[in-house]
Amino acid sequence: MHKIKSVRTIYQTDVFPNMLVTKVDFLDRLTGKAIVVDKEEKIVLVGSSLNHVYTLPGGGIEKGETIEAGILREMVEEIGCNIKIDYMLGVIDDYRNRDKTHCINHCAVAKIIGEKGIPKLTEEEKKNGLQVKWFKLEEALEILQKEKASVLRGEINFYNTAYNIIRDNIFLSDYSSRNVKN
Repeated sequence: MHKIKSVRTIYQTDVFPNMLVTKVDFLDRLTGKAIVVDKEEKIVLVGSSLNHVYTLPGGGIEKGETIEAGILREMVEEIGCNIKIDYMLGVIDDYRNRDKTHCINHCAVAKIIGEKGIPKLTEEEKKNGLQVKWFKLEEALEILQKEKASVLRGEINFYNTAYNIIRDNIFLSDYSSRNVKN
């Protein structure tokens, strides 16, 4: 497998500038995210009907699972779609002091295979009102940029959600800059 480009490292001070930073021993957690494009060139975001915050689909890579296999599984579970990975966009490391977690976030760019299906949500995801919505690239970028501004103003205090917003904004912005049509 080829080396995947490191996009950025995110620290607690990037997400919560006023939060006290303490020295911790971090445990690694692999995650897989995807920028999934449908036949109409729309991008999927997942969000909660409880807080109306949207991020890229994906989640934790299970023990013994390759990153690509984990991303494929997560897309079936979260958005109900089989996908074909076109390429790996990059990796963002983030250090979550409160949770003592070093997330190693891999992001793929993918297209849907076949038709859109129904997500296979966990009971917790159902309880949290997980929603799947498709947006034009510009709309998805605007949503994530507004959410990032809300995080930086201290208006979104959900710890992991705030990290995910910052991370996904970077991934989607990087994707957009690579796919600008002249």
